[in-house]
This record gives sequence, structure tokens and C-alpha cells, in this order.
Amino acid sequence: MKEPAPYFDYWGKAKPSEEGDIGIGYHLLPYHCLDVAAVGATWWKQSTSLRRQLASQVQLDVESPILKAWVLFFIALHDLGKLDVRFQMKAPSVLNHLQTINDPDDLPYPSESRKFFHGEAGYDWFLKEGHFYLGLEKSSASEDLCDAWRPWLGAVAGHHGHIVRQASGMHPPDAEEWLVAQDRFARKAWIDALATLFLVPAGLSLHDQPPVLNREDMPYLAGFCAVCDWLGSNETWFTYTGDKCVDLKKYFDERCRHVGEQRLIEQCGLLHQVAPFGGIAALLNANESPRQLQTVVNTLPLQTGLTLVEAPTGSGKTETALAYAWRLLDAGLADSIVFALPTQATANAMWDRLNHFADILFGVNTNLVLAHGRAKWHDGHAQLKQAASQRSAQATEDIRVQCGEWIAESRKRVFLGQIGVCTVDQVLLSVLPLRHKFVRGFGVMKSVLIVDEVHAYDHYMYGLLHSVLSQQRRAGGSAVLLSATLPASQRNQLALAWGSARTLPADAPYPLLTHIAADGVITPVQIADPLQLPPERMVAIECIQQPNLWPNDDLLDRVVDAAEAGARVVIICNLVDNAQQLARQLSQKATTPVDLFHARYRFTDRQEKEKTVLAQYGRNADRSGGRILVATQVVEQSLDLDFDWLITQLCPVDLLFQRLGRLHRHQRDRRPSGFEQPTCTVLTARDADYGLHKVIYGNTRVLWRTQQLLEAHSSIQFPAAYRDWIERVYERDDWKNEPESISLEYEKFHVVQNSKRDQAKMLSNDTMNPLADSNNNVRALTRDGEMSLSVVLLDTDGKLLYDHYPLPKLDDWDRAEKMSLGSVSVPNSWQGKFSDAIKDDQGNFLLTMTRQDNQNWIGQAHGMTLRYSKIVGLEKIESDGV
Repeated sequence: MKEPAPYFDYWGKAKPSEEGDIGIGYHLLPYHCLDVAAVGATWWKQSTSLRRQLASQVQLDVESPILKAWVLFFIALHDLGKLDVRFQMKAPSVLNHLQTINDPDDLPYPSESRKFFHGEAGYDWFLKEGHFYLGLEKSSASEDLCDAWRPWLGAVAGHHGHIVRQASGMHPPDAEEWLVAQDRFARKAWIDALATLFLVPAGLSLHDQPPVLNREDMPYLAGFCAVCDWLGSNETWFTYTGDKCVDLKKYFDERCRHVGEQRLIEQCGLLHQVAPFGGIAALLNANESPRQLQTVVNTLPLQTGLTLVEAPTGSGKTETALAYAWRLLDAGLADSIVFALPTQATANAMWDRLNHFADILFGVNTNLVLAHGRAKWHDGHAQLKQAASQRSAQATEDIRVQCGEWIAESRKRVFLGQIGVCTVDQVLLSVLPLRHKFVRGFGVMKSVLIVDEVHAYDHYMYGLLHSVLSQQRRAGGSAVLLSATLPASQRNQLALAWGSARTLPADAPYPLLTHIAADGVITPVQIADPLQLPPERMVAIECIQQPNLWPNDDLLDRVVDAAEAGARVVIICNLVDNAQQLARQLSQKATTPVDLFHARYRFTDRQEKEKTVLAQYGRNADRSGGRILVATQVVEQSLDLDFDWLITQLCPVDLLFQRLGRLHRHQRDRRPSGFEQPTCTVLTARDADYGLHKVIYGNTRVLWRTQQLLEAHSSIQFPAAYRDWIERVYERDDWKNEPESISLEYEKFHVVQNSKRDQAKMLSNDTMNPLADSNNNVRALTRDGEMSLSVVLLDTDGKLLYDHYPLPKLDDWDRAEKMSLGSVSVPNSWQGKFSDAIKDDQGNFLLTMTRQDNQNWIGQAHGMTLRYSKIVGLEKIESDGV
């Protein structure tokens, strides 16, 4: 009888067991590797987009059998480092069962096993022994061949958190030479076996050079391999075989049939059949017809690329983007959609809008996930999470544990659905030095990435977005960016990120669709039918100069009178403290309801606030009575709100126009008397003294210029102002009447912002050691310190505020999500007050609060007294600086 190949003496998965209690408590390494390869092979077969993207990265034809052979070969090689006695010692009873080790002293010290990481080890072993594995003598030609292997191995060996790009400094095990040699020959035999299984049928051999995989393209393969490994490690789907030896091809073919027949890729929510494109009308309500840019979406090129959608607020940009994304998915140019928005409030609102769209595209079993909140999905992700609870001899090194930690949080899970809705921060993390960033990156790259309100980000975030877009282009992906107020300078930055060196004109038509292909070719798409151009709209402007941009008593009396006459009025503040103070003041004056909405609520309470705001001020709100909303910037973007009168503190012109998009947003048969025409009251500064508002926006010149234009006009004419005003405010050259102090402040601001952009690009390189993917690191890395602290509020019993169970009793599946929903984002300037606070494992500060009355809780943070209620949110009740 033929002697079994040496790699059959190594386990790949093992349950912890008592000495001598083996049973079928382990899975042989070759079978686990082929389980993972079977997932990859089935996914490859089912996804046209996956094949196309991998082919584009290595410059091969999409149907090339050579590409498939190399991809599956390297995926099956992902656990090469487990063919090492130090890994095998993690399950001593299984090791003793599979291999004859008469003298325990022949083994390395146990500490070597505990510190051994098989991902990096597989890569290191190839660096040391690659010529031996390939059967080559050392030469310049063999060095070139080994060099071509390294990025492929580095990508698949990085499935445990970070891509391996260089040697880790691993030393051979301190064991008897026969053991070291045994492992060495097993590794070579396993590589030979995989070559026979995957390469030879495609006419290849180990002496052939794999396609060139550039360093920048490694994340896609790494993410693909990692998710395949997560699925292939689920022992419910891939039962352990013990030491039964089966022909490798027979085993692999059977596993491929199993994965296909059980529809495991779809069952896990990773892939779903897309309905044929039914036109944009299918996304609209029964009584609606396509309008404005929606009428020309079918003329966009049916190819991957960057698409800029510039159109007024309320003109249907979202449906335009979704219809184009649907076309791309139907054509096999993407598998999913990731919709990124500037704030959690806008993400929550978008989730509601996408429910209907998801049903149309994918049917009722859509995996629709919202970061930090709700999800519409089947049990696929839960099954992945359940696999993580299966005990393993590898402990925390087991891929299932890492999968479970990742899947447990919706902010990460959002990238493994058919449609994910999140804040833009979560997308930016795909290029930042965090563990498993390539899984995020894979989720983004396989999707049509839609970014709403793309004008709303600072230089730092634009630096990160530049890296995201560059990565998306290299992967053969698509991105759709939406804005009503995009300056030409930002348009050109975005085009440059996509590889286009052409300058887009500042006086381009408006509205406009601009498609930039992977090769930089630009296709502008305008509205041809004049009847579909946006209607002209005039907004009357009233400017009131006030210290600190604070409304005077006369204005507040007018607000109260307007609400009592039936108007829906909004006052938008730039500072949360201002909004809280003003809402309290108005509540004492008005007999009508006064609502408050800002970002400093617990996530779970903020979601309830959003529902209230949309119910009272949204498109379909019952408008039988007046009402006042005091809010911050959270209402200026993506929320479908409609006010009769809008009062705002001065802000940059593009953000002002966003706020104006909530004024008379919808056509109504009647408005309250005196508010038939849209009017905006702007609180402006005296003597260019912007106080804390300068801290919020940084760019004093933009505030000054916006005020100059407002005070020089009694009204704003749209849509012309979207180009004229924005280009004037953001033009690089000084205005003739611009004060020298304003120009100097701008130059300082410009230098700082460019430095931040460069810092962001530096952070997005791939040479830094990865950090833990925690809430604390997320905020620190994506928002440049803005609202960068997360505080979890607890009662005196150690329970989340308003909840009824202690944290230690929460299942891991719930814990991360509950902690996130129970957290409040606070300004970075508060950090010193929490220097002594306890942190949880996600980097959140824990603040214990005492109930003050039925509504309020009180807590102390290093001399600062804080009060929390579901109505007002978290507020300082003793002044202690900014």
C-alpha cells in the first residue's frame, strides 16, 4: 500500500481535548486548505465581477484558466506556516496521535509554540527555503521567480490581520534536526501536491512565474482569501475528517459541489442574484416620473469608473446614483453597494430609503446592513459568528475567533452585505493601518462605492479619500460621488485621485454627470431636455449682525410667533452648547413644541431623535400645527426635511446651501401666512469676529467671503448660485477688499490643511504596523481629532444607562454593538477631563452617572460636571472652557 504523503501527518483545525481523547476532534491540514479553496473556487464561478477585478489587477484575460489556477493555488497555500512543529504543538494530543515522537525533549520549548504565528511563518519559510520548494538552484532567474511569488504569498498569509510584506525575523524551531527536516519536506510535498491539483491542469508548473501582483493590489486578494478562510473554517459546514486519507482531487471536487449545492456563499449573505435593470422608474413612487439628471442616467458609460453627480438638493441625486449602481451590478461590474454618508444621522435616514431599493435589486432576503444600528438580513452573518464560538486549540489565533470579532460589530459587518450603509469614516479605514483593513478594502472594492455630500470633508479626510479612490480604481471598481456644492478645486482633486490629469472647468454646466474611466477618459453628461433642467428658485436673505452669532430677543420672539401661527421653523447652530442653551430658552418662551437635535446623544437615543425629527419635519409630516427645531449641522445633509422658515448661524457658503436645501424643500399647496416664499435669516458677525465658530470651520476667509456675498444681496438665485457663489468664495486669489488679517489667517490655514492632507496620505501607506480596529483608533485616524472621543454612559450598577442588564452578562455578539449604541461622541477638547477614566477594550471612556430625577443623570469627569437626558443629550452644567 502506498505510504500517505507527509502532509497528512499535520492537523489544520483542532478542538481542545484531554490527553488521549482524540475522537474526530481535528481536521487534517490539507483538507482544511482545500475547504477554503473550494469556497474560493465557488465564489470565483458565481461572481463575474470577482473574476474581472482579479484579472484586471494582474493584466490577464478574465476567462484565463491560468489566472484561476494561480488564485486557487495560493489560497490553498494560505496555511503553509502550519506545517511547522511549533504550530502542531498547540494541540499536543493531536500531534502525538498523528506523529511518532518518542522523546518529548525532541520538541521545542512550549514558549516557542505560544509565540508562534503561522501566517507570517509561512511567508518566512518561503523566503528561507523557496528555492528548495521549487526545485531550483540559486540563480538570478530563480530569484526572479521567488520574487514573483512573494506578493501572492504575502497576501494570502495575511489572513489573520495584516498583509505580510517582509520577513518577521522568524528563527527555525529549537528542535531535533529530524523534526525540522520532516516539516521542511512536508512543506515541499504540499506545494508539489497543490501544483499537481491546480497548476498542471492549466498547463503550468512550479517553474512558471505567476502573474505580476503589484504591492498596491495585494489587499483585494488578501481580503478575498480571508473571507474564504472564515467560511472554510466553519465546522458546521466543513465537518472534521480525522485522519482519513482521501485523494486530494476527489476531496476538492466534492467540497466544491457541497459549497455550490448548499449555496454557502449566498447563505452567508456575501453574494446574491441581482434583478435585471428595470430602469430608474422602478425606484420611484407610483406617482413619480424621472426628473432632471434621473432622465439621463442611462446615457452614462456602462463601464467601471468614477462618476461625479452634481445637482441641487432634493433633485433626486440618490435615485440617480442607485440606478447607475444597479446598471453596473446587472452588467457584472460589481457585486454590492456601499453607501457612505457624512454623519450617523444621514446614514440612519438613508437606511430607511434603501429598504425598498434593496427588495427591488435582491429580493426579500437582502443582506442590508447599517453601521451602528439596524440590519435587514438573513442568518448568514449570524452563522459566521456562531462558528467563532466553536472551541479551538488555536485559541485567539484561530481565524474563526478573528472572524467573530469582526462580524460582531455592524460597523465592520457592513462591508460584507449586498448593501451597506455607513459613515464615510468606515470607508476611510480601508486604507488606514488597522488590523483586517483589507477585509474592509475588499468589501469596498467589490462594491459600487457611493459617497454622499462629498464636499463635506476637510483636507485630512480628502487625503484619505484620495487613497480610497486610488485603491478603487486599481481594483477595477467604481465610485459615485454626490454633491450639490462642489467647488472646481475639489472636482479636480477627485479626478486626479482617479488618475485623470485633465482639469475640469470651473464654469462647467450645472447640473452635471461626469464619468471618468480607469484610463482617465472623461465623459460629461448633461440634461438635453430644457424642460428637465432644475427650476429657478429664489431664496430671500435677511442678515442680522449679532455678537457670537447669537439670536437676539426680537428674533426669538419672531420665531415663537411664527410657530404659534403654524410655521415649522428651524434654527441651525454651529455648536452643540449653543443649540442646547437656545432650545432651553425657547422652551420657556413658546407654547408650541420645541425639539432639539444634535450629535451629542447616545447612538441609540440619537436614532430615536432622528425618527422624531423626520416624523415632525419630514416630507410626509402632519403639518397641522407649528413647531420649532433647534439643531446643529446634523440636519444640513441628506435628511429629507422641509421647513417654512430657516434661521442659521453663519457658515461656509457650500454648507449654507446645504442648509437651504431644507427650506421649502417640497412643493406644498399652502404655507403659513408670511412664509409663502422661502426666506433664510443668517446671523452674521460684527467686525469679522467669529469667535468659536472660527474653531469649528477653521477657514476664516470662507466665512468672511460668505458674509460679504450675503450682505451684498437680498436674495440668492438657484441653481446659478451653485457655481457662481461657490467658485467666488473658494477661488485661490485674494479679493480686492479682503482685509489683510483675513488673508494672513487663510495662508496659515492653508499650510496646516495641506500638512493634514499629507499626513493622511502618509497614514494610508502600507508600511506602518497595524493598530487594533477599535472605536478610539477609528476616531483618531479618520476625523483628525474632531469629535474624536467616545464615552459610554453607565449607571451606578455598571449597566448601560436605561438598560436592564450588566455588561459582563452580554454575549460577545451583542456587547460591541450595545457598547457602541450606548456611547456618546464628545469633543476632543474634553480629553483632559477623562484622563483618569476607565476605558473598555474598544478604547471607549466609561462614565458612571447618578440619577438626578426622572429625566436627568449626573456624572463627574475630573472637575467637570456633566448632565445627560434623552431630551437634551450630554451637556456641561458648569462652564469649564471650550
